[in-house]
Amino acid sequence: MTPAEAKKRLSLITGSTSNEGFRGAQVVVEAAVENMKLKQTILREVEEALGDNDIFATNTSSLSITELASVAQRPENVVGLHFFNPVHKMPLVEIVRGRQTSDAATATVFELALRLGKVPVIVRDGPGFLVNRILGVYLNEAGRLVSEGAAIDQVDKVLLEFGMPMGPFRLLDEVGVDVSVHVSEVLHAGLGSRFAPPPTADMFRKMVQAG
Repeated sequence: MTPAEAKKRLSLITGSTSNEGFRGAQVVVEAAVENMKLKQTILREVEEALGDNDIFATNTSSLSITELASVAQRPENVVGLHFFNPVHKMPLVEIVRGRQTSDAATATVFELALRLGKVPVIVRDGPGFLVNRILGVYLNEAGRLVSEGAAIDQVDKVLLEFGMPMGPFRLLDEVGVDVSVHVSEVLHAGLGSRFAPPPTADMFRKMVQAG
């Protein structure tokens, strides 16, 4: 990229200290921490600046889109747009349809994901959506191996050799232990005993509590 191209692209980025900065945006992508009350507060505030057909897309790994949209004036415009870490390397994006998400909103964010060079997959609203529902089993089993005496670095090494892009504990570090603990709790609450966390979960909870 030449300096001129970089300058042109940077000129497309603007900042604002108020929600008025969202006025005129066709799609707003919210990426706050995994806290339903916080995300609902942001949705309420941002929606005041959006038009009737503008879309509010939340980047969440586990929170219910239907519950989030319950506070919206226009719930049909609320949709999940879940990117994966590290975002610049991971091509997959989950497009999550809440109970009231419209076809138009779904199609719009699907097209946006394609334009971003991503591989979008449309999923229904449910605990863990698609990827974390699969990933949760993988991470839980890795935790059980460690609780039974396996070394963390050995578990990562073996799974790298097997062909995974990174070991489960390196992945936990990339995603964030706090997010991983939260998703594990959502999966357990929503899907029952088959997603019961391993003994190592207590260690991770203590890490989160300690900051």
